[in-house]
This record gives sequence, structure tokens and C-alpha cells, in this order.
Amino acid sequence: MKAVLFDLGHTLINYHNDWRGPERKAVSNVARLVCQETGNEDQNAIEVYLLDLLDQGRKRKLTEHIEIPLPDVLNDCYARFGCDGDDGLVLEGMEAFYAVLLEKRDLVPGAKEMLEDVRARGYSIGLISDVAWGLTSDFPMRDMRHFGLDEYFDDFVFSTDVGIRKPNPRIFKLAMFNIGAKPEESIYVGNNLQADIKGALGVGMTAVLKRSDFYEHDDAIVPSAKISTWDDFREWLDEHERSSCA
Repeated sequence: MKAVLFDLGHTLINYHNDWRGPERKAVSNVARLVCQETGNEDQNAIEVYLLDLLDQGRKRKLTEHIEIPLPDVLNDCYARFGCDGDDGLVLEGMEAFYAVLLEKRDLVPGAKEMLEDVRARGYSIGLISDVAWGLTSDFPMRDMRHFGLDEYFDDFVFSTDVGIRKPNPRIFKLAMFNIGAKPEESIYVGNNLQADIKGALGVGMTAVLKRSDFYEHDDAIVPSAKISTWDDFREWLDEHERSSCA
């Protein structure tokens, strides 16, 4: 094996398990921005419209595996209510969504020590991450830097930078190309069977499921291995390396 690639949310960093409450809070804050900018007093109408845009986008993401950038969604909402969606207002809207993520943002125990170990073993390290609500990639990079994770990675592939989402095979192939590894040389670790494990297996990678609270079971998707903690992953790597050398 040459490379280990990771998912971000609920694999290395934990966020909200239930996105509905935080999303409604972010939407409410954006609606207030629009009201302040335009003098519109019907905040509820703005919230309903923006929530519908997000729901429509979510359905497309699930079925088409494409990314819908949050700036595009915000500009649609701003235009609908007669608001000049300049760059500053778009940034304020994105910050409103990012702010609710910060209410529940914790490093998964042992993640940093695990990355140090993987690096010491000589593996290249990559990241493949879908970004919440289609936020631009500088937002998850803030989280990586906050916890000091960014220094361990050789490459980052975010859905909003490439326009596609897992399990689209192209996002996995792009990440392996960037890091210079073939599928048979690559391990992918993620917490989502449908996006992470199915996607990685589909391109020939070894796919390790990191159990988390944010998890939907599917008997039809069988990972190469399952782990509960990063100590488990190190033990699995030990066994995997021994069997590869035998």
C-alpha cells in the first residue's frame, strides 16, 4: 500500500449529527440579512424559499452526485427577493451557515496521533470530502487548521472545488491521481457506507468503515474492514502490512 485517504466530517472531525436544526438556524440568519438589506418584512417567506432551494439541491446531490455551491443558492435567494447579491453579502451568508457548524465541532479522539503514525509509516495522505451545504473549501480548511490536521496531508479534494460528490467515482480517481497512487495501492477511510465505502470499493480501493454516530446501515455494502477507534485502525494497518509482506 502506498496511500491512505480520509473523509473529514464524522471521520476526523465530528459535527452535528442532525443537520436540520442548524440548517434552519442558518437560514433564519440569512433571511434576516435579506430583510435588513431590502427592507422586506416577510422573513418567513424568505426562509421558506431558501429551505426549498436547499431541499431541491439536496435531492440532486443524492441522485446526481454533483455539488451545488452555496454561493449559487444564496444568489438565487437574494435575486428572488430583490437583493443585490454582492460578494460581501454572499460571504455573510456563508459565514451564517459556517457559524452553526462551529456550535458542534470536535476532533475525533486519537485522530491526530493516528495521522502522525500513518505519516511515520511512510504513506502518502489525502483527503476526499463533501462540504456541508456546498460551502467553499476554505471553510473546512479552517477546521483542518484549527485542529492542526492540515500539516499531515499531501492533497485535499473538496466537492465544491471539483463540482462532484461521493460516491461519484471521478472524485476518488482524481484524489488518487493527485497523490500518485493506484487503486490497489490505496486505502480509503470514511464513516458513510453509501458515499465513502461504496465509492471507494467501486474504483478498486480498500475501503475501511470508521463507525460513528452519524451512520446509516446497508447490508448490500460490505467494507474491507470496520473500525471503531483509531487504535483499531493502527492494529488493522499492522495486520494488513504483515499480510502484504507474507
